[in-house]
Amino acid sequence: MKVIKKRTVLVMALLSIMGCSNTDAVSTNTISPMINQAACCTSYSQFSWIPLQGADISVAINAQSQIGQFPDGKSYFAGFSLPGHVEQMQVTLESFIRGDHVFAPTVMLLNADFQPVKIIDLNKFSLTSSHLLQRAAYQRTFTMTAKNTPYMVVYSPEKYRGESITIPHPERVRAEELGLPRPIVTDPEIKYALTGQLRLAFKPTQLKSYQVSSPVLVPQGQTLIADSSVMPKAVTTVPVPAAVSTVDVSNRAMLPETEAFYNQQITSAIKHKNIKKALQLLNEAKRAGSTSAETVFVELVQ
Repeated sequence: MKVIKKRTVLVMALLSIMGCSNTDAVSTNTISPMINQAACCTSYSQFSWIPLQGADISVAINAQSQIGQFPDGKSYFAGFSLPGHVEQMQVTLESFIRGDHVFAPTVMLLNADFQPVKIIDLNKFSLTSSHLLQRAAYQRTFTMTAKNTPYMVVYSPEKYRGESITIPHPERVRAEELGLPRPIVTDPEIKYALTGQLRLAFKPTQLKSYQVSSPVLVPQGQTLIADSSVMPKAVTTVPVPAAVSTVDVSNRAMLPETEAFYNQQITSAIKHKNIKKALQLLNEAKRAGSTSAETVFVELVQ
């Protein structure tokens, strides 16, 4: 009896995590398979972008999400961008199965001019099984680069609306893993829906390097002062500590795509009346060698 009870608890946990419980299930019968609202933008460059910063990001695709007009139909979507200091990023995207539905993802990678250069269709994704710590999901790992693909859009084509897929029941998966007799259960049918839940796990695999400034001349026994014209002549050469080192941008120019990234992010922040964020982006852009960020900032706040 104890073995049966323990097995029952495990099965209930699996059902809950997969989204088959009543508290998490969201029926797609109440969701129209088509989007009647107008698209948010007339070009990809007008999309709002979420920078891939930190360790991972969870994003809900719902009726409040941006709406885009794509070659294969209208869709709710989420847009993501590489941070300015990252040259290459490995990204793992998951679209979780929730209850009886899932957002069938397609990934569009764009260059610095917001032109699509690569499409990752649903058939390139693998379908993972649920377990005690993870829901079942569509999953795909790919690479973004600042040079070729600094922007990414996740959307769902109209051709999947009304379609469905049958997945193994979690109790059957569990029985196979444990070598137990196959239970008599019905594999659930999962519908492709307009909305869903995404998770992105990512890590930089290549960072942009910066040139450290030349050693700073500091008077013996004195602290560094701003005006070098009044510094005593008796000085010694002291390297700049790593914690306060500065970036020498006099002999290098920021990459055009990085310049465009910062200007777009500053524009978006000011558009949403987030001046504090815009100032932070401006300072970061100037440290990285931007020659146009300050002009963009000033013109927009006037």
